Amino acid sequence: MSHVQESSRTGHWVTFEPDGQHIWSLPSETLLDTARRAGVRIASVCGGRGLCKSCVVQVTEGLVEPPSHQDLEFFSIEELANSLRRACQTIARGDCKVEVSARARAVPLRTEVESEDVWVRPDPAVRMYSVAVATPTLECPTADDHRLMNALNEKFPGTCSRIDLDVLRHLPRTLRTHSGQVVAIVRFGEVIGVVPPGKGPLPGLAVDIGTTNIGVLLVDLRNGRTLASRAMENPQMSFGGDVITRIGKARSSPDIQKQLHDLVVAGINEAACELCESQSLGSGQIADVVVVGNTAMHHLLLQLPVEYLGAVPFVAASASATDVKARDLGIKAMPGAYVHVLPNIAGFVGGDHTAMLLAIGSDHEEKTIVALDIGTNTEMSLIHKGRLLSISCPSGPALEGGHIRCGMRSAPGAIESVEISGNQVGIRTIGNAPPVGICGSGVLDATAQLYLAGIVSSTGRMTKEHPRVRINEGQPEFVLADEREAQGAAIVFSQRDIRAVQLAKGAIRAGIQVLLEDAEVREDQIDQMIIAGAFGNYIDLASAVAIGMLPDLPRDRFAQVGNAAGIGAKLALVSYPHRATAQSIAAGSHYFELAGSVRFNTAFMHAMGFPDHKKH
Repeated sequence: MSHVQESSRTGHWVTFEPDGQHIWSLPSETLLDTARRAGVRIASVCGGRGLCKSCVVQVTEGLVEPPSHQDLEFFSIEELANSLRRACQTIARGDCKVEVSARARAVPLRTEVESEDVWVRPDPAVRMYSVAVATPTLECPTADDHRLMNALNEKFPGTCSRIDLDVLRHLPRTLRTHSGQVVAIVRFGEVIGVVPPGKGPLPGLAVDIGTTNIGVLLVDLRNGRTLASRAMENPQMSFGGDVITRIGKARSSPDIQKQLHDLVVAGINEAACELCESQSLGSGQIADVVVVGNTAMHHLLLQLPVEYLGAVPFVAASASATDVKARDLGIKAMPGAYVHVLPNIAGFVGGDHTAMLLAIGSDHEEKTIVALDIGTNTEMSLIHKGRLLSISCPSGPALEGGHIRCGMRSAPGAIESVEISGNQVGIRTIGNAPPVGICGSGVLDATAQLYLAGIVSSTGRMTKEHPRVRINEGQPEFVLADEREAQGAAIVFSQRDIRAVQLAKGAIRAGIQVLLEDAEVREDQIDQMIIAGAFGNYIDLASAVAIGMLPDLPRDRFAQVGNAAGIGAKLALVSYPHRATAQSIAAGSHYFELAGSVRFNTAFMHAMGFPDHKKH
């Protein structure tokens, strides 16, 4: 089937299956752009930069541009013959029909991590070398370490200069058990493991330590393929749901700081063991580990002092990339394996943000981009004319369901979507379970719907006129689900909840405004707004714009990229040169602190209110 024909200047009809949505594509826009503009869900982990394979579609009818150079390298000949393309790399040349894969259109669970294969040529820090080590004799009783190094350097010149001590402790038995036929795992001249011969994977671990969740990817370092993934709640949650609380706990006692370290390491080990078992591997086979996290999570993992993170001027003990033996942290891996921790940018802009910037290709981005990861502490960067500006703003936990009266995590029964029409309220819960609370995306929706329906004023004051508004302890609250619908206590959204959202969204919008002012950029000059993170992946953009949290830009300028930090960690794991890129990104970022900033405080006060909703 040929897809080549001269392009029309007026656009074409594109049909997205299986839903049969007919969308008019604009000249020169990609299939992904067309889908985004019309609200057709096609996953795009990298934000449409051709770095991942999440937006794969099949062109079943009609005409599109020939495969891009990136797709020619990315797909096999057979896949190209079957008209597989990436939506972000494909432009319609005539009316066409594309089948969106179930994976590309699926909405993952809130606690899952993205496990898409990142498009990068594998160039890991570790290598496998099969060697035959000579048997010692009375005539030549050479030590085991010398015989192994000699065998490696004879077959692979310059490969080996030293052997890890833990490897040495097991080397004699390993050599004799397998008659000298072994595979040496080498990292920059150091033998970090010696294993029996075989053709199994070379597993590595990419870890994203979030304040709320830990995401772990098990990756085959030989080909960059994700073998399995898992996300779990950060066990440190028992010490508080935000970094400030945990910093305070750690400062109060060395024993508590050690507990916080042990908890996160136990979580990583639990996830790693489960993932390895699913692939018939052992955690002792993990050859390399890359970890990213915010600066507080970074310090707690490495057992660095955190007291100065929690006090002005919020200085990190370390911002550099760090390499440390996995065993020194308590992480289960190959005897001599290392953990590489990506560099921080500042006290509250950590290695997870560096990883996100790495994932979106910020180092070679020519457009004007605002990239943000919304959470209790929202980290954001502006990329403009070769400059990278970064800040952190205290957005608080409201947008994740925290400090909301009926707020909860994104679990079954959490209200995730709200629609108000007159006196009628429509809600959707995760898993279609009976409503038990409201999570972050529902909080955003509820606020926007109450405002657009005129139940909340532009100043955030809730009216008492609507039949679903009731007074509780002198404060108005809106009933999202009554006692019968909720099968128990009613789920409400109160005046205090509105104020909490105003504080959060005001901080985010003010942060964006300060970034733009510093670079002398107008909002309408933003080419793309990239929203990363679990919360950002699920928010309704129309709601975020309606309450003024995000600028009112055309929808095709927004990209929700999911767990970009985890993808950045995987890039650094699979491709060693990306670690140098991450270091360059962190070192090249111009960070400025918002605490005490008059500009930020002024912008924050203006951003607290809601914009004129008539234009929405």
